[in-house]
Amino acid sequence: MREKRAISFFAGVSAALIITATIILRMYFRTVEQHNAMLVSAGLAFAVQLGSYALLRPARPGHGAPGELMLRWGIGAVLRFFVLVLYAPIARIVNLSLEAALVSLVTFFFMTMMAEPLLLEYDR
Repeated sequence: MREKRAISFFAGVSAALIITATIILRMYFRTVEQHNAMLVSAGLAFAVQLGSYALLRPARPGHGAPGELMLRWGIGAVLRFFVLVLYAPIARIVNLSLEAALVSLVTFFFMTMMAEPLLLEYDR
C-alpha cells in the first residue's frame, strides 16, 4: 500500500513538472509539429521516469545495502540516456520536430530526475 502511494505521489509530482516545463517550452517551440513532438516526449519521459523511480525506491536510504541507492540511481541515469539515444533516430523516422522532441525530453528527464532525491527522502 505504501509503495503504491509513494509511486502515485511521484507520478503526480512528475506530471506537474512535465506540464510546467511544457508550458514554458511552448513559448519557444510554437508550431503544431513542435507541440506534437513535445507531447510524445512528455509521454515517453513520464513512462521512463515512473519505471526508474520504481527501480530506485526499494534502495532508499536506510532500506538497502550500502551503495545500492547510488547503483540503482546510476542504472536509472543510464536507462534515461539509452532512451534518449534511441529516441533521436525514431523521432526522425516518425517525422517529429527533432529539436523540440530532444530538447523537451532532456528537459523533462532533468526536472523529474532532480525531484527523485527529495521524494525518496520524504518517503522514508
